[in-house]
Amino acid sequence: MAAEISHDYRGKEILAVGLLTGCIMFQMNLLKYLTVPYKIDFIEVSSYGSGTTSSGNVKMKKDLSKDPNNQHILITEDLIDTGRTLKFISKYFTDKKCSSFKIACLLSKKARRVNDLKVDYCGFDCPDEFVVGYGMDFAGHYRCLPFVGVLKEEAFSGK
Repeated sequence: MAAEISHDYRGKEILAVGLLTGCIMFQMNLLKYLTVPYKIDFIEVSSYGSGTTSSGNVKMKKDLSKDPNNQHILITEDLIDTGRTLKFISKYFTDKKCSSFKIACLLSKKARRVNDLKVDYCGFDCPDEFVVGYGMDFAGHYRCLPFVGVLKEEAFSGK
């Protein structure tokens, strides 16, 4: 993925925008292999709360610290589920008059997609299961696992 991104952005500088907090491990491991210059920034949005399904209501919790105007934005995301959050972010950056806007994700859960979101770079397709680890969490837990695993239903259903 890093080679493809580096090829696509040769001669340009990227503003790599991570979606907190799940992106951290994926973003750092991706960026260390880029061969083009980049700056790093973060935003935080939420549509999950403490549940296992998206609420559909996307809220901006932390905005960029850098001006995205005329920047080549590369969003780094751990998992794309319904696509609502990324559609929200796509519109946000379109309104900011960026030079370009692309999305890189580790996992894409196409079975749950509710829109026509274009994902430019994708590591893996993800089954329709709730996954944790490698930065992804359930209610703040399991984020530190060094792998991606399916969370057993009894962990979140109270059974």
